[in-house]
Amino acid sequence: MRQFLLAGAATLTAAIGLAGAAQAQVSSPDFTKTISPGSIVVRLDGRVSQFYGVNGFTGQSTGGTKYSGSGLGGYFRIYPGFDGVAANGLQYGAQAEIRENTETSAAAGASTETLYVLRDFGYLALPQLGLVRFGQQEGALYLNDAGRFESGKEAFDDGGWNGDIQNFFVNSSARPIYAWTWSNSTRTTDKIDYVTPSFSGLSFALSFEPNQTGENFSPAVTSSTTATDLRRNTFEVGATYKAKFDGVGLIVDGGYMNAGAVGYTGTAKAGLPYQGLSVGSAGATLSYAGFTVGGNTKFGNMNGQFEPNYAGGANAVGWLAGGLYTTGQLTVGASYFNYKSQGDYSSPTTEGQRDETGLSAGATYVLVPGVKLFASYLYGTRWQGGYNFVSGAAGSANNKMQAQVFALGTWLYW
Repeated sequence: MRQFLLAGAATLTAAIGLAGAAQAQVSSPDFTKTISPGSIVVRLDGRVSQFYGVNGFTGQSTGGTKYSGSGLGGYFRIYPGFDGVAANGLQYGAQAEIRENTETSAAAGASTETLYVLRDFGYLALPQLGLVRFGQQEGALYLNDAGRFESGKEAFDDGGWNGDIQNFFVNSSARPIYAWTWSNSTRTTDKIDYVTPSFSGLSFALSFEPNQTGENFSPAVTSSTTATDLRRNTFEVGATYKAKFDGVGLIVDGGYMNAGAVGYTGTAKAGLPYQGLSVGSAGATLSYAGFTVGGNTKFGNMNGQFEPNYAGGANAVGWLAGGLYTTGQLTVGASYFNYKSQGDYSSPTTEGQRDETGLSAGATYVLVPGVKLFASYLYGTRWQGGYNFVSGAAGSANNKMQAQVFALGTWLYW
């Protein structure tokens, strides 16, 4: 039983975004704590983050509007949940993540902020059979996705291009797409997951998502007169192998996603129907004496962040490589990714294929339990011939974008 508990915890907590002790409030089944049969453990974790950043990006002054080159940002999040063990050995619980909305209006203030539920799911588990999760949550690809260097034991700053810094200091038109399995289009949809016990370091996961919607959305769209890029009947499968040889830690994983697309029944956008998804994933890390190196790749028929591709659009391929070093309470690291995809597409075609890059470097320091300091630097580029990123339409201007941010900040967590 203990082998399943610890193996399940390693798979789930690494996948859902822990950064060691500095980030242990993120919602996930907590199997590492001893829970007496017939009892439950209730948790209300949270985080307050604040940071100062300086930035520059293409389109920072456009259309009569000029955006600031420096400023403060921050947010508040809470993570309620509970874990229990029945007298017969059944493990069960529920988790949620509640976030503060990021305001985009210049006139917005504290009185206009709202809270929303990003994720909420329940789970049932037996050591001999595995674990079933159900609700608004991640799928099998996310649960088997090492080598991204932005969360868990691979984190070295606020999360790289999967953090929060760029969302506060760079307009979306200048942000390179991070094409790995963190996006809300895959993490906040209603699905069912199954995670197997660990067999000599090898574990598997399966998931099914009927529609690309949250659990509180109904009824789901199956066809439309507008060319809607939504998935349908999404299946995911993933596997992870973990081992340690003479002090060298090895993690190798991979997965596959297959999905249909919402049908297009209109005529106004003839030649622009969407295809189903067929996406592969692979990642690996090696760790020794405080050093960790590795990488991750995503490839196949998709566009953007796991969205259906246009009929006739080019397949996507992305790779990321990174490394970090941890000594005591200090971690430093860096990563770089390149993502090629179809991007914007019109009929007849006037745009080229999209090419995006992202560099991330930074450091974290756990000052005391509950306080993490971080420094983060981000640099990114976007290019697509024939597409104007600023206007969001085909055009010859603003085909190349770049952005950079340097920020210092802290997480206060409990």
